[in-house]
Parts: sequence; structure tokens; C-alpha cells
Amino acid sequence: MQIRFYGLTPYERGLELQQQALNELEMGSDGILLALRHPPTLTLGRRTAPEEVLASPDLIKSKGIELISVNRGGGATFHYPEQAVVYPILNIHKMRLSVPDLLQKVALALQQTLEKYGVINGVWDEDRPGVYVEGKKIASVGFHLVKGLTSHGIALNIGNALDGFKLIAPCKMPDQPITSIQDLTGQLPDSDEVCNDLAVFVRNALLANNTGVAKLPLDPKPSRG
Repeated sequence: MQIRFYGLTPYERGLELQQQALNELEMGSDGILLALRHPPTLTLGRRTAPEEVLASPDLIKSKGIELISVNRGGGATFHYPEQAVVYPILNIHKMRLSVPDLLQKVALALQQTLEKYGVINGVWDEDRPGVYVEGKKIASVGFHLVKGLTSHGIALNIGNALDGFKLIAPCKMPDQPITSIQDLTGQLPDSDEVCNDLAVFVRNALLANNTGVAKLPLDPKPSRG
């Protein structure tokens, strides 16, 4: 399974890279992980309702933020340069993975990445896939799945430039607090390094035997965000 590192990449270019990888998957590739970061971008998933965008398009544009509708599941989210993004382009049928298996492996990879950078109390919300620390969301997960082929994927907040989240209702929750590695540890690690580590942990989790895979704790009262 190949990992491709792209660094800071315009969001629409990221969509093109995903389509290219999907084409390769249909030609027999074993799976490709795209590891990158995006300039400030608000993305609206298929289930985004108009009231989830809390600012006008003109105001969003005035802040230097792109606004893009996408075909992944879920609602609105925000990407920014100090956020690690990994897009697993996979054939889960060929890999004999169910969607719960895939999410379990993503949870493990996020746990390992966060622990490496000093965040040890993350909680996985299986109803609203993502990781929360004391109720604050630090990582989002949203896949697009067609005939067993996945695209889109994982975003992990590294730095504190989180103001873009105030322009939306993250995962349909207008009051959902957001956090980051920097916010929780007081340290700002290199964004590309975190992105690369996350991709490696995702690959390792995907290639591991399904049996006995560790998971983040489940929140007994999942945060709805």
C-alpha cells in the first residue's frame, strides 16, 4: 500500500488526486494513501443543511477561505494549513473490510498519532466518527463509499488557527468546541511530520490482522459533533 505525500495542496487539486488514485484502484492498485494539508477551506458534505453555514459566502471569501461542496458523507467542516489530512483510497471489498472495521482501524491510527504528540485522553465517537478530548473535537472522519471504493477520509487538527470552525456548525453542532494538538500540549509540531506519521499509522493499521486491534475508548455519552 503506497503513501503519497503532497504537503500543502489546494483543495480542488486534492480532489483531482483522489480521482487519479481511484482510477488506479480500478486498474488493480492495492490501495493508496494521500497525505496532505489544505489552505483555508470550508467543505460541505452531502448532508450539510443551509443553516450549518453561519456566515455569508461573501464574508467567508473576505477571510480568504474557499467554500466547496463535496460528495463525502457528513456536514460542514474546515480545513487549514496546520491540519493533517489523509485520504485512504481503498477497495474495502478486496481488503475484506467492513465499514466498522475501517473506522476501527482509523480510530487506532488516530490514537497512535495523538499519543506520539502528547495527547493521551482522546475518545472515539462511533456515532459521529471522530476523536474528542474532554468533549472538544480534535479529529474528523468522513468517507465517500461507492461499490466498496473509498475516498475522502481523515482530518486531525494540529495548530490553533481554528477560527474557520466558527463559521459553520461542525458536524451539525453549532456549539461544538474544537481543539488541537497545540491547544492541548502547548507545542506546535511540524505539520508535515504529523501528516506523514498519521499516514504511516493508518497504513500499518490497515495492513494489520483485524483480530485484537486496539481502539480508542468509546464515549458512553457521545458528543454530537
